[in-house]
Amino acid sequence: MGFFMFLACFQVSAQDVKVDDIINNYLKNTGGAENWKQVKSMKMTGKMSMQNMEFPLVIYRMPEKKQRIEASIQGKEIIQAYDGTDAWWINPFMSGPEAQPMPDEMASEMKEETFEDVFIDYKKKGHQAELEGKETIDGAETYKVKLTKKGGDIRYYFFETENYVPIMIRSTVKEGQAKGQNIDTMLSDYQEVEGFVIPHFMEVRMNGQAGQKIILEAITFNEKMDESMFAFPKKQ
Repeated sequence: MGFFMFLACFQVSAQDVKVDDIINNYLKNTGGAENWKQVKSMKMTGKMSMQNMEFPLVIYRMPEKKQRIEASIQGKEIIQAYDGTDAWWINPFMSGPEAQPMPDEMASEMKEETFEDVFIDYKKKGHQAELEGKETIDGAETYKVKLTKKGGDIRYYFFETENYVPIMIRSTVKEGQAKGQNIDTMLSDYQEVEGFVIPHFMEVRMNGQAGQKIILEAITFNEKMDESMFAFPKKQ
């Protein structure tokens, strides 16, 4: 009788995990929310591989949503950028050497990304988080958290139960030929950089099929950046 009572108590406590416990542990284990709020810029360098090609990659980020991605492929530079208002790109392989407005599907994805972690003060931002139980991802037990953003966008975060870091983020394609398909971003190789714990390997899977991979080799914080680098280039 005592043994079964013990099991019953254990099951209740295991189910008693609250979504805010998971989120608070995640933020604490990756550097602390207050410390993240002090970060004014991030520069990440590494490489990306896709379709049997590998090429260098540099990512610049600033609040609120400023982002610039540079890649060099076959001697030609590809740039994707967003200044918080306009999303644009330069892609010699697709639209020529001049800056062009980014296609709607790509632009909407870029506009969803925020500099500050989405879970920092998420309630004040109007987002909602809900724990949907546990799920095994690539052999690891995770907490499945549904995040509904203020604007209605929904993503699922799968936090490893051992250390509370996400190992997968699931979103759904909203536009284009792939509309309705799941996109899973796999996160691993977490490393500490200047007191912050960040995944250094990312792999994008669509409906379970592996796509692009990103390996980060260096990350710097609070490097001075010229904000004009994010803006649509003015014609000379």
